[in-house]
Amino acid sequence: MSNLRVMIVEDHPLMQMSIRKVLERCNGIEVIGEASTGKQAVVLADDIMPDVIVMDIRLPDMDGITTMKRIRDRHKETKVLIFSGFDDKRYVIKAFESGADGYVLKSIDAVELVEAVRQVAGGLNPISPQLTRNIIPIGLHCIRGSDRLTPREREVWKLLSNGATNVEISQKLFVSESTVKFHIRNIFHKLGVKNRVEAAKLAYDSVVA
Repeated sequence: MSNLRVMIVEDHPLMQMSIRKVLERCNGIEVIGEASTGKQAVVLADDIMPDVIVMDIRLPDMDGITTMKRIRDRHKETKVLIFSGFDDKRYVIKAFESGADGYVLKSIDAVELVEAVRQVAGGLNPISPQLTRNIIPIGLHCIRGSDRLTPREREVWKLLSNGATNVEISQKLFVSESTVKFHIRNIFHKLGVKNRVEAAKLAYDSVVA
């Protein structure tokens, strides 16, 4: 099985070096390129065609979201993980609307960063729990399709919407993790979403509509 080929886009030299060291220590991951500006990133992506790009938002020439869109226009199969210090919901929503595959904060640890890279490569959409809390400040009654949820599903959805993990939900409701996963599958089906990211976007739209 071939290595996961990762490109880093980060303008801060120390942060760029730290990301590289974290990823290079992991089996199955290879850092094949680094860029410190958006323009460099677009050119480099054309040359090396990475599987995953770890992308900062703040870059000296053009922002990471614009850079991501230009790269994705050329390479639709490339996955992009936004790795940012910004937790403002406007950045998060804009990033996902523009095609980001995940959005995690720079406050996460090394293990979480590696897991996020692997998740986006596998078609998942990682998002830091605190971002979910910022994006979903409302109750279930505002969300379309919520009238189809059972009382227990509403409980699970409220906790999930506040950024709780499956483990935290199971502990809070005194149920097994498998039961939590079962409820979450039903919730996503009834709300017509595929994952936490789409759920967060749906909730945000309900607020600003």
